[in-house]
Amino acid sequence: MMQPLFVLDSTSTANLQQQLIQKLIHAIHSGHFACGSKMPSSRKLAEQLGIARNTVVNAYEQLIDEGYLVSKERSGIYVRDDIYEQHAAEPEQATATSDSPQLEQKWQSRMNKLRLDKLAPPYPHNWQQYPYPFIDGQFDPSLFPVQQWRECSKLSLNVSEIRTWASDSGHDDDPLLAEEIRTKVLPRRGIYANPDEILVTLGSQHGLYLLSRLLLNNQTLVTTEEPGYPGIRQLAHQSYSPLHCAEVDENGICLDQIPAHTDVLYVTPSHQMPTAVTMPLEHREAIIAKANQDDFIVVEDDYASESNFMSQPHPAIKSLDSEGRVIYVSSFSKVLAPGLRLGFMVGPAPLIRQARQLRTLISRHPPANNQRVMGLFLSLGYYDQALRKLNQEMASRWQEMREALNHYLSTRIVTSRTVGGSTCWIEGPSQLNSQQFAVEAAKHGILIEPVERFYAGSEHPHHYFRLGVSSIPTEKIREGVELLAQIMREWEQQDSKNQPEISWGKLLKGKALRDFASRVEFIGQTVFGDPYRIRLYNDGSMAGWEGYQDERQDQGQWWLEGDRWFRQWRDWSYGETLGFDIYLYKNRINWVRDGKLVDSAFYRLHDPTEKTPSPASDDLAHKVT
Repeated sequence: MMQPLFVLDSTSTANLQQQLIQKLIHAIHSGHFACGSKMPSSRKLAEQLGIARNTVVNAYEQLIDEGYLVSKERSGIYVRDDIYEQHAAEPEQATATSDSPQLEQKWQSRMNKLRLDKLAPPYPHNWQQYPYPFIDGQFDPSLFPVQQWRECSKLSLNVSEIRTWASDSGHDDDPLLAEEIRTKVLPRRGIYANPDEILVTLGSQHGLYLLSRLLLNNQTLVTTEEPGYPGIRQLAHQSYSPLHCAEVDENGICLDQIPAHTDVLYVTPSHQMPTAVTMPLEHREAIIAKANQDDFIVVEDDYASESNFMSQPHPAIKSLDSEGRVIYVSSFSKVLAPGLRLGFMVGPAPLIRQARQLRTLISRHPPANNQRVMGLFLSLGYYDQALRKLNQEMASRWQEMREALNHYLSTRIVTSRTVGGSTCWIEGPSQLNSQQFAVEAAKHGILIEPVERFYAGSEHPHHYFRLGVSSIPTEKIREGVELLAQIMREWEQQDSKNQPEISWGKLLKGKALRDFASRVEFIGQTVFGDPYRIRLYNDGSMAGWEGYQDERQDQGQWWLEGDRWFRQWRDWSYGETLGFDIYLYKNRINWVRDGKLVDSAFYRLHDPTEKTPSPASDDLAHKVT
């Protein structure tokens, strides 16, 4: 028999019918009886509550009169479909007690004080409704392998499979998933582990939490990156561990800022959180050497593996570890979906054994059916397919982001040098406040991530922000960046009222402009810090080279219309035709369009008949690199 949803008080001053009406109204508003749902029959409800049937009948009739219920002939009594329109103000009244200040104060006095202020997502819950969500780590339905995942889900529901995962396995992981991780996933990162060195987790954060409980206390010095992942700082605070934040440069964490008495070093070498820089192999080897020398543990958070679009991925730090000092943490969330909540941890067998015991106290093990589906997904090769598709799409979006930033924001921003991943760490104008800029961008449908949550203290630069491409389609990136550049220009115009006027130098016109354009080479930097060279020839052609090894090249045409210089690339700058005013200032050229500085570079003159470019002179190369 169905248990009653509520209990009537025979000692109350209100009679049973009044109590029943109050309870039914509350049950309707709290969702126990949903809109359009059928109510229990008067006979059944009377039996459950132990009251006379007439009491229920009279209560139902009153609620019908008041517009809560409706009687349908030969069918029964139902909650009205438009109940909240009929009683719009009452749901708030019904739930007022759950939000009362007294209740809040009462429970706050009983709960432990936790520092969780920076863990909330830095974007609204309805981010999918924004046209330009430049955020990272969220779900893109177009990239999820629906058919393959559905197939594996169906396979996991076979009788033989159900017998495998439905019983309580204690603290053991799904054997298929564990073996697939060991033999297929880890070797991609150069890691070869024994079965007793692997633990399945509920994502990377779960693994970090287990490690914090096992390794951290008030005597443990934790060194992490600055800026860095806020979750690890919170775990250190909860463990009362002293925390040291070491700065990050183009190679990742600065080795000379890691104290010798460090106990646990936390790093994100594949794509540093949040700057996205990839730690070079020599730097990884140096971390291992320092860990061996100073006797500390390294926690390597490989939350997104390494999506390297410029060269082969580097091996994980764990793969270089010969003394068992590195604990490797990773997740399947970036490849599939964050809601999957499956990851894994690799470490020395004694540590994994203790972590398994601790996990048992918290959740016993990740849901066995999900583990089996993931194991099947890996064993059938679908994970490899999904990973290839993801990398191809992220490479396309990453390149589109590079092109858009270079095209629309070349003189306003600088980005960290990255070789892949799904984010760009942007340094804006020094006067920019990224928190305020993010609010203004959101008004125009653009979501960006300001910097505050990535820094440990209040003293930090405010003109950085992060753009992600994992949640925005490729075709939306260009127009989103263009709109963002427009917002930044408008902000600069307001700010420039208090700034001194800037001179771009001498404006070239007529014959001087033609003579200059016929024999000049430009040497500059992209917003990503990569050097570029552009050479103009007297026949109206031009050639461009970008990268330290001239990895990217293009050709185009230039011409003059009056005193304006025009150019059109075949591929670069979207192949658009654009005209500029040319200014020279000392040994620099400034391209100006519509009264705004568009780009700037060093220049030098060359033989106009020479078609083969010579390497940049040492002094200029030094200046741009």
